[in-house]
Amino acid sequence: MGGYSDFHSAKNGDQHEKELRIIKTFVVATMIVFGFAATTYAQDEHRLTLNAGAGLTPFAGRISNSFDNGWSVTAGGGYAFTSHFENNVQLSYRAFGVTHSILAAAKVPDGNSHLWSITFDPKIRLGRERTVDPYVVGGVGYYRRTIQFTAPTAVSVTVFDPFFRFFSTLVPANGVLRTITQDGIGESLGAGFDVKFGQRGLRFFAEARYHYADRGGFKRGSFQ
Repeated sequence: MGGYSDFHSAKNGDQHEKELRIIKTFVVATMIVFGFAATTYAQDEHRLTLNAGAGLTPFAGRISNSFDNGWSVTAGGGYAFTSHFENNVQLSYRAFGVTHSILAAAKVPDGNSHLWSITFDPKIRLGRERTVDPYVVGGVGYYRRTIQFTAPTAVSVTVFDPFFRFFSTLVPANGVLRTITQDGIGESLGAGFDVKFGQRGLRFFAEARYHYADRGGFKRGSFQ
């Protein structure tokens, strides 16, 4: 019985180590965004673009066993060289949860993760003069992901009450047990379309994009 118990524990330990190693893959995700874009026309007929959107971030591949699907917001601006080609600088934020298997492997009760990225995104269009304008888009840039393992705790705060005046009380909070930060260079590829609204350059867009970022040698971690 003792031999079986040791073998079973070692097997579980190996599985936990394997699950923890999966998070080092960094990020392989799909970003589905809906939003609005605006184009302003300068006197020389060149175009400046602004855009903002929000959507879903489902994961793909083995890393989907480590993180729960999340949400994302993005905003950017750029320059339309022609009706068919433009380049944008895009800032994006994505938030997602950590799966129970990773929490069990790390032996913590809870956790969360988020990802920042700033990328250069060239875009090839069928033609901006169209009411419905399909396009393909790629990107390359800097990605930074932070994972936090947390545990419930209580903190003391001072509150005001008209009868009791100022007094201290305890409120529930999440204490950070460990923070892991990874960053590196990533790329993306996707497609979408936008729909023209009126004559003022406002457009609604829908886009799906696949992102991949290599953890490389940029990993950092800290305990708190």
